[in-house]
Amino acid sequence: MDRGSMRVCHECMSLLRQPKRASRLPFATSAGHRWSGRSFVIAAQSRSPRDKTAARPASPQITRNASQKGARSSKASPPTQLSTVHQRIFELTSSVLKPEDHKLPSEQRLLYVLEQLDTLAKGLLDTKSSGPASSAQNGKDGTTATFALLGSVNARQHPGHLNKASLLSLISEKAEELLRNPTTFITPAILKSYVGLQTNLHQPSSLPDIFALYASKPAPKLSSDGGVAFTEVSPDKVNAAIDAKTANIALSSAIDAHNLPLCIDIIDTSFGTLAFRKSKGLRQALFPFAGLLLAPGAAYALSTAFGNFQNSMDPGLATGVAFAGIMTYVFTVTGLGYVVITTANDQMDRVTWARGVPLWERWVREEERAALDRVAGAWGFKDARWRGTEEGAEWVELREVIGRKGMALDKVELMEGME
Repeated sequence: MDRGSMRVCHECMSLLRQPKRASRLPFATSAGHRWSGRSFVIAAQSRSPRDKTAARPASPQITRNASQKGARSSKASPPTQLSTVHQRIFELTSSVLKPEDHKLPSEQRLLYVLEQLDTLAKGLLDTKSSGPASSAQNGKDGTTATFALLGSVNARQHPGHLNKASLLSLISEKAEELLRNPTTFITPAILKSYVGLQTNLHQPSSLPDIFALYASKPAPKLSSDGGVAFTEVSPDKVNAAIDAKTANIALSSAIDAHNLPLCIDIIDTSFGTLAFRKSKGLRQALFPFAGLLLAPGAAYALSTAFGNFQNSMDPGLATGVAFAGIMTYVFTVTGLGYVVITTANDQMDRVTWARGVPLWERWVREEERAALDRVAGAWGFKDARWRGTEEGAEWVELREVIGRKGMALDKVELMEGME
């Protein structure tokens, strides 16, 4: 090989002696300098680590940005869901408060709205406990303290921002607004659904007012001119009575809230009304009284048949004797049964009847006494040995309320060991 072809310039020799500096030079050189195969390999080797090093930060940077984007999306998702629930609440209630057809809201529509509100409330209550866990999970996924601080600052800038507690309060307020609406006629089914909703929300404070409104609210009716006319109703009628099951649900909710004035108000507006006593007498005493009214006729028919059948005495005399015997038996058994039913006290725990209360009043007001007995059991000591030693303003108030109603709290002769 010709030595002339092997000549290398002095600059190239210097590069060969110092290969580490070759990576600092650009790959494109002037036409007067030729690269040898070795110098190109050295330059490529010196450049490769720098390219890999420069390329490494790209991947973590993309990952960090993706995690921050995921954190933002996870943070933005709950407000979107809460806003959807908020919008749904107003859509449901506006369909009753402001109907498009300008007609009176039907019972089916009101029951549907209350059922949907109850479903929304249950959904919020079911996910209420998962809030801290989801926040901790977001922190594990890479949510920084700075991002959390920015979120809290944004929340302070908007004091009316949505949260689950505000939505639950809104559901309670809107449900009460539905029943207070003048064009809403409250039926027993609607009242039961409303009581169940407020019980699930743990907000029974409006129940006494709604009970009173149920008994005295004017009934709406469309007039001939297209308007709405209202008919006054009497709160003492039989159909104004609160159902016992509904009242007991409301009372249980008030006891769970440990609100003594609320418990007394619920009892006064449900079990303690004249309408409830009339309803109980009509439902439970109508059949026995009807039987007593029909008893003389049935007894006379049987006595006549017996007088005609026998042949030992005059038929008229035999009919009279048989009629007197049958009626004596019927009224004796009926009187004993009445005394047994009205004086029964096995179901009483701490609240009993005071002396002098008529037997009929004891029977017809038994649900009221049982309700006060539940309240006394919830506020007093559970251990029977400590009963009668309770103190405090609420206990004194409860004792006075029970006394004003013709009842006695912890009557000594009925307490355990004091017979």
